[in-house]
Amino acid sequence: MAKKNKKKITQGGLRTMPGERLPDVVLQMPEIFHFDIQAYMDSLTSAKSIDYSQRTRLYDMYESAELDLHLSGVIDKRLRGVTRIPIEFQRDGKPDDTINKQLRSPWFKQLRKDLIMSEFWGFTLVQFYLDDDGDIRYDLINRKHYDPVHRLLLKYQGDHEGIDIDEFDNMLFVGTERGLGKYAKLLPAVLYKRGDMADWARFCNIFGMPIREYTYDAGDETARRRLIAEARSQGANAAYIHPKDSDLKLIEAGNKTGSSDLYKTFAEYWDSKISIMVLGNTLTTDAKDTGTQALGSVHKEEEEDMNIDDRNFILDILNYDMKPIFLSLGFNVEGGEFVYAKKEKTDPKQQLEIVQGLKNMGLPMDDDWLYETFGVEKPANYDRLKAEAEERREAMRQQLQGGQNTPNNQSTQTKTPFKNRLKSFFGIAPHDGADVEW
Repeated sequence: MAKKNKKKITQGGLRTMPGERLPDVVLQMPEIFHFDIQAYMDSLTSAKSIDYSQRTRLYDMYESAELDLHLSGVIDKRLRGVTRIPIEFQRDGKPDDTINKQLRSPWFKQLRKDLIMSEFWGFTLVQFYLDDDGDIRYDLINRKHYDPVHRLLLKYQGDHEGIDIDEFDNMLFVGTERGLGKYAKLLPAVLYKRGDMADWARFCNIFGMPIREYTYDAGDETARRRLIAEARSQGANAAYIHPKDSDLKLIEAGNKTGSSDLYKTFAEYWDSKISIMVLGNTLTTDAKDTGTQALGSVHKEEEEDMNIDDRNFILDILNYDMKPIFLSLGFNVEGGEFVYAKKEKTDPKQQLEIVQGLKNMGLPMDDDWLYETFGVEKPANYDRLKAEAEERREAMRQQLQGGQNTPNNQSTQTKTPFKNRLKSFFGIAPHDGADVEW
């Protein structure tokens, strides 16, 4: 086994301070524009090579794809489902404050995001270390500088030889050696939509703006040049400059509205495919008029199932892969486990139905818990109001019991004429007016 190198992997550019050596990983600016389907096919073929795979070009395309508004939006939505429930370390059911202090730090929230992104990039490689205050920190190793098949750290992104990653301490690799992640499947959707949006913008520029017409005398060259200068200074929309004696016919494309809708429909089609790939559904992100509440609820459940899988994925990494790293950094994790601090709250409407059902079953409920659960402020005179409500309930209970125990109560009601009982019901009505005998 290779001897562990205790130093931290350094990453940076070629520019260094006097006396400093080059970093272990020399970063280069990614190429994030001017891609098409042919470039995607070539880069995918290169990345799939068995002996000499090269992922640099493909990973540049991944970074370019993250500029897509819809893709970045659904990615952020999925990551929020992972980080919104806190994680804590417990031993014998009791929280460990020393480790939980580290888990509450910003680095741990970002770590969970980076680990989930291994599903989209194919892998994630990080190195943990302690800062000057003794707190845990980590660095994300640039994916273009690691060969997961041969486990080599690459100084330059195009290298095929590098340093054995086992020489470095406190490294965590999550993913698969030859997997290229979900971005490999999402790239065609992004590229097709990007081309569609470019064509749509060109269409709007040509047919969505009015065309200016300038005429001049055929022999007046000075006037022609003046009109050209004016046309250029007045905007970028189309302008036609021609002599007065010549004819100009503008033939517009038929059904421009239908052509514009075609571009829109094509873009929405690929957005829906991206949503399905990332979230497992479409209605929770881009519901249309055809979406129903029932369908939205079903899709919401599918999204929640995916979030639960992601959260369990994080717990598995913490409990099976990261415990040795915590021990190496001086944190005792023996005999304990990482768990979620609390379950995600139920929908308030569903929670209220559950509470009402429990109340109807006669089960006692804690009032403080009810105030906290539904976010209702507890009144300052709560004890007095509670006592008054209890007195009213007791008085009503005694009144009902007294009425039920009155002798001949039912027979008295039966013998009382219906007319007299009706008059007593309307006892507060005025005596003057229509007098109807029954």
